[in-house]
This record gives sequence, structure tokens and C-alpha cells, in this order.
Amino acid sequence: MNDRRDEHPLPVGGAVLRVWRTIIGDVSNIFIIIGATTLAVLLLMNQPLHPQPWFDEGLNAGAAAMIARAGVYALPDADSPRISDPAIQTGPIVLIPIALVYKLLTPSIALARLVIVPFALIAFVTFAVLARRLTGPWSAILATVCMMAGAGGIFNSFVPMGRMVLGEVAALAYLLLGLLIWIRALRLPSGQQAWTYWLFSGLAWGLAMTTKSQVLILVPVALATLFVLDRIYYRQLKPAAIIVSGSAAVGCAAAWYGAQFVIAGDRAPANLNVLREGFQLHIAAFEPHYWRNALGVLWRSAWWLWGAPALLWGLRQAWQRTEHGLTHASVLIFPSLSLLWFTVFSIGWERYAFYFTTLSFLWLGGILSDGWQHLRRSIGARRWFLGLYIAMVTGLFVWNGLTMIAHIVQPKESGYAAMVQFLQRHISPEAIIATWEWEIAVEAHHRLRHPQTSVTNAATRFIMSRRRPPDDLYDAFQTNPEYILVGAFADWVGVYHEELRSERVQKIAENGIYRLYRVIP
Repeated sequence: MNDRRDEHPLPVGGAVLRVWRTIIGDVSNIFIIIGATTLAVLLLMNQPLHPQPWFDEGLNAGAAAMIARAGVYALPDADSPRISDPAIQTGPIVLIPIALVYKLLTPSIALARLVIVPFALIAFVTFAVLARRLTGPWSAILATVCMMAGAGGIFNSFVPMGRMVLGEVAALAYLLLGLLIWIRALRLPSGQQAWTYWLFSGLAWGLAMTTKSQVLILVPVALATLFVLDRIYYRQLKPAAIIVSGSAAVGCAAAWYGAQFVIAGDRAPANLNVLREGFQLHIAAFEPHYWRNALGVLWRSAWWLWGAPALLWGLRQAWQRTEHGLTHASVLIFPSLSLLWFTVFSIGWERYAFYFTTLSFLWLGGILSDGWQHLRRSIGARRWFLGLYIAMVTGLFVWNGLTMIAHIVQPKESGYAAMVQFLQRHISPEAIIATWEWEIAVEAHHRLRHPQTSVTNAATRFIMSRRRPPDDLYDAFQTNPEYILVGAFADWVGVYHEELRSERVQKIAENGIYRLYRVIP
């Protein structure tokens, strides 16, 4: 039997119970419609001013622009396209729709962000339905509202991430869709219908794996862990469920990465070396000095206040050796493993906390509903403690939500559009511009020369280790540029500090966070 906190039988009879469930089911569905509409408004308002266009978006939108303009899977560069560069962070399920839109209209960051909106809406609906399946309709509404309010940061909150040209939200949509299909299959007897559900859950997970590298590792490890747990504890799963879904997921990922190897051609060996560097840096770092970064993210987002209790509440549900327990365990494994990876093996960047942070909200509504029920029955110190906890969590998400809305309604101008217009009006398209601001490449149509991805990986390693990159990490003058364009990423890395102190450069334009310098021969 499902132990859903919102669905205790009412003492007035079965007929009234059926009516009640119909009403709350309708309320839940109405909420999803209203919530999706509200989300669409939040995603479309004042684009692309908040968050400001930035480096990683430029990598994704630039790759889509190359597909649209030249029919190649590559990053744009002044010398030659970087075919199948590992720095392209998002898979074809996102890049191809953006490229198709670019074919019809002029490429821009704003246009690419519009393509992400449908993925965000799918993720929202699947999240709300999955939360309802796990904890009941009223708890699901609480969980979904808190999820939309966010965790306080741009890169670990759902709405801001849905406003950017990144792969996390699209991958989340397919991950949640796969979980919904998987949970549905748990209720089915082994047979052709169950095999179909296993296959489609695996295909959904496979699409998520091809979209973001973090999910590439997460899904196989989660399925293997679930298999072991079931053999030891639950004893309900058919081995074929893991085999079919896992094979479909891994097959999708293998096909995509194999295709990239073929596309790369002569660049394949060099790309593999860079991919290995990136894997060791971003996926399997296991460096104690990165752990402080991860703990800082957990502290600043107050995840310890709401996320950890939510996962523990989910663990309590998963402790039952029933279909209900296995259902919760099937979902709980994903944020738990993502949290473990983030704190121990990643570089501790806030963006890498997105998956376990967002998935933790699934159980937050349950613990808040339970807390409210216990508050009404408690007395003394326990009542005060529960009241204080609920007030703190409620206040946190009200603040997060209002802050997020304020940033969207009244965004700060970064100078991106003004700098693009300046380049288009005053700088020859044939001029070579050294820059690390990949977002400029989408709309500027100039010969932009970017540092190689291996240099970016090296700089990231220094920065995330709280060390200053060496001055000789990259010498822009060696590439003989006519101009140097500096923005947020270059300032963060400090890669052009030596060049900008030189008498060989002269600032000719400044718009917001962007500065353009002429290199004096």
C-alpha cells in the first residue's frame, strides 16, 4: 500500500472519499496548468538580460550556429572550425533544434534561449507529476512551488537555468520522464508491456546521458546500485528491467560518442586527450581542495536546512519493503549519488549541484506536510521547534522566489548587445579579435580567436583550486590579434592581465562588462 500523507481515508465513507480524491486530483492538474503558464512567463520575460549571456552559453549556441551556417558540428574560430570539440557541453537533442531555428532566423542568444523553454516546461510537468506520485497532490504542490522559487543561486535553481542555453534542464526533463515511465513499469507484471516501458525509460535516460556528461555517469551507476539494493533488500525487480533499460540508455550514449569520434576525423586523437583532461577535472577530480567549494555551495544554498531533511524523509519512505518503498528508492538513488559525486569527485562548482538540489525538492513537500500535521498535534518544545523549522523553510523560499522574480523583472544590463552592435558597426568582419567571451561569437560574425580548450581546462583547475593562473598560461600576442575583447570570463580567469598592462594595447570601447582594446603593431 502507498503511504501517501495526503491520502488518509476519510471517516465519512467511500463515496465522499472518491469525490474528495477527484477534487484534489483536479486541483493538482489545475495547479500544473497554472504553474506551467507562470513558468513560461518567467522564462520569456526580459530575455536575454537575466542571466547575462556568458561563456558556456556561447559554446552551445556557437556550435548550433556552426551547424546552421556550415553544416558542421564544431565551434567557430578564426583559424578553422574546431570539429567535435569536447568543450561543446550539450548534446544533439538541444543543439539540433537550435540549429533548425537558426536556419530560419538570425542566430542569437535570445533565440537559442527560446528553444530551451519547451524543455523547461516538460521538466516542470514531469517533476510535478512525479512529486504527486511520490507524496500526494498537496505535498506535490508545495514541492513544485519551492522548486520554482529555487535554491538561491543562478546555477542551482530551476528557473534561471531554464532561461539559459545550457543542457541541464533538457537533461533533467528526460531524466524525470524516464523515472515516470520506470515507476509505471513497477506496477506491471513481467511481459511485453513491461518490456516496452523498460525500453522507453532507458531511451529517455539515454537522451539525458547524451545531453549532459554528469548524467552520463549518473544513470548507469544508479541502475547498478538499484539492482544491488533490490537483490539485497527489496527483491521485487526483474533483472530484465535493469538490463533492458540500462542497455537502451548506454546504447544511446555509446552511439552519440561514437558518432562524435567519427565526425572528428583527424582531430579525434587530440579531442580524446582534451576529453580525458576534462573528465579528470570535472567528473573524477577527487581533490580535497575542491571539497571546500562543494561545502560552500551546500552552506550558501541552505541545502542542509531543507534538502538533507527532505532526502532523509524520502529515505524513510524507501525503507519500506513494498512497492511504495521501491518506488521511492528508484528515485532517491539519483539525487543521493549526484550529491556524493558533487561533494567528493567534482570541482564543487554551483552548477554541478543542480541535479541533486532540484531532485531534493521532490520530498520537501512531504516533510513540510508531515511537519504541519505534527505541529497541530504537538505541545511544548516540540511544537515550538516544528513551528520554527517550517517558518524558516517557508521564509527561505519566499525570499528566494521574490529575489529571483526581482532579478527577472529588473535585470541589470551587461552591455552584451551594445558591444555586439559596436563590433558590427565599427570593426571590420575580417579583423582578428582575441577573446574568451564565446557568447560574442554567436552574433558578431567576426574572426574571433579563442584559447584552446586545454588552456581553458588548465585555467579552470587553477581558479577552482583558489590559485592564480600563471601569467604564461596564455599569450594572446602570439596569435597576432588586431583587437582583444575582454568580458566576464576573461576577468574571472585573469588571462589577459599581462597584455592589458602592456603599452601595446589601447582601449577603444567599453560597454557594461565588455572592453575592446586595439593592439598597436
